[in-house]
Amino acid sequence: MKYSFPAFENGFIRAAAASPALRVADCAYNADQIIGVMREYAEKNVQLLCLPEFALTGYTCSDLFLQETLLRGAEDGLAAILKASEGLNLVVLVGLPVRHNGKLYNCAAVLCNGELLGLVPKMHLPNYGEFYEKRHFIPGMR
Repeated sequence: MKYSFPAFENGFIRAAAASPALRVADCAYNADQIIGVMREYAEKNVQLLCLPEFALTGYTCSDLFLQETLLRGAEDGLAAILKASEGLNLVVLVGLPVRHNGKLYNCAAVLCNGELLGLVPKMHLPNYGEFYEKRHFIPGMR
């Protein structure tokens, strides 16, 4: 599918970072907030929107990341966001946990106009101080 983005001065695209209001482990609420932010920025002719790590679940879910309910909620939330992105000429990066082959990854989903363009797993997981991502997640592959 071709994407047509309006040209901006000097050939640059308009990019934005946003942090919508989130509730920890409430994927349906978080998806709704993300959809609202996507629509808001699409109206402002933003072409690339970056959302936080674990925007669909919240970062502080800890052992809930290992629960089927949370992981299914993240998958359902991503499906709702994909559907809502149809007709928007906006590339969106949204963070969520992703299961694959029995392993769990901290990923950024890249989507545009109703299509999932890719999943990018985090490669360098912190494991010090208050960060212990290696407890739950596998580093992404090169």
